[in-house]
Amino acid sequence: MKEYTAREMKLLKANPYTFKVTKNKLYFTIEFKETFWTAYEAGMAPRKILEDLGYDLEMFGQKQIDSMVQRLKRQAGSRNGFRQGENRTRRKKDGLSIQEGVTEHSKETLENILNEVKYLRQEVEFLKKIVRTENTAARKS
Repeated sequence: MKEYTAREMKLLKANPYTFKVTKNKLYFTIEFKETFWTAYEAGMAPRKILEDLGYDLEMFGQKQIDSMVQRLKRQAGSRNGFRQGENRTRRKKDGLSIQEGVTEHSKETLENILNEVKYLRQEVEFLKKIVRTENTAARKS
């Protein structure tokens, strides 16, 4: 993983399209993402786009640029569109939660039980897929 030097971090922070930079990660503004994606869809090369937006290409490896394009492609195609900052999305709620007012010991026990229930649900779904696949194979033969 690329680590940015203090000098590189300073240069990246100075760019108006940089939302946030840490020694391991670079976060872009929504404006950057929209501008980049529009230019990319128009046929411009990612390296040229980065350069036009004021970034020093020496700071980016080809793998990093390819990953950036893939992330932007996913965001552009998602129903939420481009997001600024950390792009972590939360998993869909499964209806299981711990109510307020529970003691710490009880809370820990309940969390263990809820985790086991979630695991067992995943296991059941997996087994259903196996049975479905076997049934399909048996019908074909």
